[in-house]
Amino acid sequence: MHSFNTLSVLFTAALSAVSYAAPVPQAAPVDLSAVNGIVNGVPVAGPVVGGVLSEAAGLTSGLNLPRQSDVVDGILGETPAGDILGGLGLRAAAPQSVAVVFTTVQTEITPLCEQLTYITAQNATIATITPIIAQIKTSLTTATTSLQALVGQELSVILAPVEGTVALTVAAVAQLVGGVLVLLLTAVGAVLKVVVGDVQAGVLPLLTDLGCTVAALLKIVLGLVSGLLALLLPILAPVLSIVASLGATGLLSILSL
Repeated sequence: MHSFNTLSVLFTAALSAVSYAAPVPQAAPVDLSAVNGIVNGVPVAGPVVGGVLSEAAGLTSGLNLPRQSDVVDGILGETPAGDILGGLGLRAAAPQSVAVVFTTVQTEITPLCEQLTYITAQNATIATITPIIAQIKTSLTTATTSLQALVGQELSVILAPVEGTVALTVAAVAQLVGGVLVLLLTAVGAVLKVVVGDVQAGVLPLLTDLGCTVAALLKIVLGLVSGLLALLLPILAPVLSIVASLGATGLLSILSL
């Protein structure tokens, strides 16, 4: 009995050794390019990746697509596509003409001058008049800066119209500039008629300073448009007395008065 038990133990140990030493069978590699069946519930047939690439190549083979270098050259201007840069506004914008500048000023200061024209002794206060004059001065100062950009430009740019292509005549420029100055000086004259006492003492320096701003604007435009002063003086005749009452010596000097 003892011998039988010993043989059983030896036989069991031998089987365990054989099982441990036996190599584990490896799974055969799967060729994914030939997979057929269902993947995640979606039917898959044939070599999927290869089929997609072949179909994409077929779609583009008949197209005459430009090379990347051709596209870049076109953007940089080596082909007519260079005009794209101009269309995007990358070219330097031409300065505003005299007509555009003074038309803008006229639009901006007309309602302000109307407020000054209809002012009365009852509402003619420093608090009322000061902000109106400040806004007018801002408009004129901006216009002066715009006119300075025209110095050295071709006459076709300086006299360019607001609309169209026909350049303005000097007479037309005189009417435009003179109209703006008459509008402004008429409003100044209306204020001078109603302000008295302390209000007059507070407002007069503001109006004189405004006259200096007008002088700076007028000096530039007279330098840009030859022969303008001779045509401008008759237009300004009705308001020259107002210029004198302001004591704006700079403006009087420019007008040769």
